[in-house]
Amino acid sequence: MNEIGSRIYELRSERMPRLTQRELSDRAGVSIDVVQRLEQGRKSSARLPTLTAIATALDVDLAYLVGKPTHLQSVPAGGGLLALRRALTPVVDEQGDPVPADELRGTVVDAWDAYWRGDYDLLSTVLPGVISGARRAGTGAVFAEAAQIAAATLVHLGHADLSLVAVDQALTVAEDPLLRAAVIGTQSWVLLNQARSDDAVATAVRAADAMEPRRKAAPEAVSMWGNLLVTGATAAARAGDDDEAQDLLRAAHGAAVRLGKDRNDYNTAFGVSQVVMQRVDVAVVAGDYARALDVAADMPRRTGLPLAARARHKVDLAHAHARLGRSRDAERVLLEVERTVPQWMRYQTFPRSVVGELLSARRPSPGVRGLARRLGVG
Repeated sequence: MNEIGSRIYELRSERMPRLTQRELSDRAGVSIDVVQRLEQGRKSSARLPTLTAIATALDVDLAYLVGKPTHLQSVPAGGGLLALRRALTPVVDEQGDPVPADELRGTVVDAWDAYWRGDYDLLSTVLPGVISGARRAGTGAVFAEAAQIAAATLVHLGHADLSLVAVDQALTVAEDPLLRAAVIGTQSWVLLNQARSDDAVATAVRAADAMEPRRKAAPEAVSMWGNLLVTGATAAARAGDDDEAQDLLRAAHGAAVRLGKDRNDYNTAFGVSQVVMQRVDVAVVAGDYARALDVAADMPRRTGLPLAARARHKVDLAHAHARLGRSRDAERVLLEVERTVPQWMRYQTFPRSVVGELLSARRPSPGVRGLARRLGVG
C-alpha cells in the first residue's frame, strides 16, 4: 500500500496544474478520505474497484498503479520481450526456414503448460519463434493460440497495450468460433487490466449472448459460454456492480451444473470449480471477506482448475484471512502457494500486497519475514 500510495501522490502532484486530493476524489467518485488513506499507505481503502476508479481518474493503466513488473527476472539468451514485440509487430518480411505445423502445435502445447505454472521467462524465449513461424506457415489456429498466450503473458509483465495488440491479432485469424470465444475471454481480461472494466464487461457479455448454447449443444460450447459469463462477472465486480456480477455467476453456475464436471477446452477452464473461484473473487472485491471464505467451502476437492488459477484462488483466501485478522491462516496459505508455483508468485502484485499487509503487523512471524524477503517486499 505504501508503494501504491506513493504512485498516487506522484501522479497527482506532477500534473500541471497540480491535482489536489479533493479534485482526484471528485474525478474518481470516491471520498477524499479514501485518497488520503491510500496516500498514507493505510490498507483499509485498497479495494480493486477503488483502485480502478483512481487509475482511470489519473489516466493510467491499473497495472502501472499497482506496480506490475515490466521486465523479466532473467535476461534471456534468446527471445525476450523485445523479440516478442518484434514478432507481434513486424515491419519487414520475416525470414527463416518453414517450421512443420505439427512442431509448431507441439510448442504451443508446451507453452500453455509453461503459462499455467507461471514460467514467463521461458515463454518469452519460445513465443517469438512460434508466432513468427506460424505467421510464415499460415497456420491460423496455431498463430491465434500463440498470440493469445503472448497476450496473457504480457498482462502479467505489465505490458497491457502490447497485450491488446496480441489479442487483436489472434482474433483476426481465429476462425473456429470456440477458439474465438476463448480469445475474447482473454481480450476481456486484458481490458480489465487496463482499468477498462466497463469495456471488459461489455466484451464478455456481448460474446456470451451471441453464442448462448441451445439445449443439445456440445459440452465444449457450453463450457466456453460459461467461461465468458464468469469473465463478465469478474469485470462487473471490479466495475463496482455486484448485482450484475451475481446475475452472471448464477447463469454460469447453471451452465456448470449442466456440464456436470470441470472441463478445459481450448485451454480455458470452466465448471463448478471455476464458478466457485469467481464467486470467492467477487466477494473479495466487494470487501465481504467472511462471505468469500464461506463460498470457498463449496470448492470441489478434485478441482479441474489449472495450477496458476488454483494459486490465484488461494491468494484470494489469504487476503480474506488477513483482512479478518487471521494472520496465521493467511501465512499458511501464502507459503503453500510459494511452494507450489514459486515462479508465478514472483511476478504477481496481489500476493506481494498481502505479504506486505502481514509484514506491517506489530510482530510479523519469521515465516512472513522470510516470505517478504524472498519476494522483495518491505
